[in-house]
Amino acid sequence: MKFKGAFMKYLILGNGIAGISAAISAREHDETGEISVVTKSPMPFYYRIRLIEYLAKKTPIEKLIAYGDAYYDDKKIKVTLNKEAVRIDSKNKKVEFSDGSMMSYDRLLLATGARPRYPDIEGMDKEGILKFRGASDSDEIIHHIEICDRVVVLGGGVLGLEAANSLVQLGKDVTVVESADRLLHRQLGREGAEILQRTLEEKGIKFILGKTIKRIVGSKRVEGVEFEDGTIFDTGCIVLSAGIIPRLELCESAGIAFNRGIIVDEHMETNIKGIFAAGDAAEFKGTLYGLWAPSKEQGEVAGGNMTGIKIRNYNPTVPELRLKITGISLFSGGNIDEDGAVLYKYNKDGIFRKFFVRDNKIVGAILIGDMKTSMMAGHFIRSKEGPEVLYGLYE
Repeated sequence: MKFKGAFMKYLILGNGIAGISAAISAREHDETGEISVVTKSPMPFYYRIRLIEYLAKKTPIEKLIAYGDAYYDDKKIKVTLNKEAVRIDSKNKKVEFSDGSMMSYDRLLLATGARPRYPDIEGMDKEGILKFRGASDSDEIIHHIEICDRVVVLGGGVLGLEAANSLVQLGKDVTVVESADRLLHRQLGREGAEILQRTLEEKGIKFILGKTIKRIVGSKRVEGVEFEDGTIFDTGCIVLSAGIIPRLELCESAGIAFNRGIIVDEHMETNIKGIFAAGDAAEFKGTLYGLWAPSKEQGEVAGGNMTGIKIRNYNPTVPELRLKITGISLFSGGNIDEDGAVLYKYNKDGIFRKFFVRDNKIVGAILIGDMKTSMMAGHFIRSKEGPEVLYGLYE
């Protein structure tokens, strides 16, 4: 369905996957409206999920850029880089930017993303503490590790593990420090976490688990980390991968409701009519997703609904975790709470499978070392297949 009403001005703040998906979706439903994407980023939209390839010096940054100028010209989407929004005048439907300019809108989308979380640790202001979130962060890491052979990655989540693997490929001695006693403890369970750790150790990554850093050692530059138990681990660089915090700076003065993120309804609209949010900054029914696939879907829903055509409600797909490390196939998705679930489990010859079944339907799965089934597991969960689909898969 195409929009056939009055001429509309769509302003999208942020050019990540949520913002660009929204712009494309809006154009699909409104052929004539003015669509402007404005971002403080110096780079056009790129595949951030492939940054680890750039960090490992395997792929030039140009190869990560999704679309060229011709694509945006064809879609009649205007993208402005290096321009930061500082204030929203929701009453008069205008946005003020850091250069003093103003832009008006009929519909506004906040796809402003998130920033890295800095842990509350003494000495976090020292040189050699590096965040890993965007392309410029990768450049900083590559520059600093030239004089640093021993690197600590703070945080054992997916991004931290992928960054650690990239740094090992660059010949660095890499240790992942994680305060939990196992990796990805919410997504893998104890058995899966132990298998993953062994596999990553075989690739050269070291781990310190179940310990909390008390302070960063050194004068001006990082020289090590001291743990709560008083032990010190020497290192010259720390790469942060300790979670993200949604960017909410524009909300309060504009009267936009927020909690941990910008609160949206099933149309991805905020409490102020005509203002939408999507991606890492958006909170839907108390949940912050912070993942590529949900951000893309939220952007598509928001962009279509911004045109005034309620194309569909946001119905979150099953969250899926996948690890992008060559030689490791990992999938975790759905409800993996063992309490009350029937388990279908296999652990042999480097392959680990655990399916969770409730009411004779597959509701969750953890798979390591099984690429074939990993490609199908998400479909099994979304389609609420019965466990009989598993029979014969492994003959």
